[in-house]
Amino acid sequence: MLPLLKINLLPYREALLAKKKKEFQTLMLAAILIGVVLAGLGFFIIDNIIRGHEQRVLQLQNGIKKLDDEIAQISKLKEERQNFMARQQKVEELSNRRFEAAHILDTLNVLAPTGLYVTSIEAQNPNTYIIRGRAFSDSRTAAFMSALPGRLFSTPELLNIKRVNNAQEFSIRVSINNIEGPIEESMDSNQSNNGEIAASEQNTDSQQNSSNEIPSAASN
Repeated sequence: MLPLLKINLLPYREALLAKKKKEFQTLMLAAILIGVVLAGLGFFIIDNIIRGHEQRVLQLQNGIKKLDDEIAQISKLKEERQNFMARQQKVEELSNRRFEAAHILDTLNVLAPTGLYVTSIEAQNPNTYIIRGRAFSDSRTAAFMSALPGRLFSTPELLNIKRVNNAQEFSIRVSINNIEGPIEESMDSNQSNNGEIAASEQNTDSQQNSSNEIPSAASN
């Protein structure tokens, strides 16, 4: 008995291609799903990173704005402090100069020798004064100018001097020193200077009297 041959008449090639096609479609679908998931995950991560950066930027902007406000407040406080210091300095200057006019007049009254009169005092600026007066001799004017330098007045400057009706009218420029300490000390020093002026005037008067006696003796 002869063996029978088995012949497959089914379209196995088409079935194999269809199977492979189906597997390929499944793989493509899976790849697409994985790609979509990865893209969504990446988008979510990137979006979170962007939001984090935006929040940081917003925090930085708020911090910068807060610092700007604080800097403006500090600048305002500095300006107010400078204004307060300026006002305080003005108040101190006014407090220091409150009795300056009376002090100047008292000092000139003490320093002015006999036979010399102060007629006017003019302020050129807060620290410089022009003193005008009249004296009966050059020695009194010279003694007055030599007595002025001290704790209150600086070295005087003679502006002009002229003789009018048997007297000498003079103008002196003098500056005020920065006085620190009680006024009484300055007054005591001025009184001592006044004593020296009186002594020098007595010496000058005695010299003038002796010079006047010599011609009279010669005439006798």
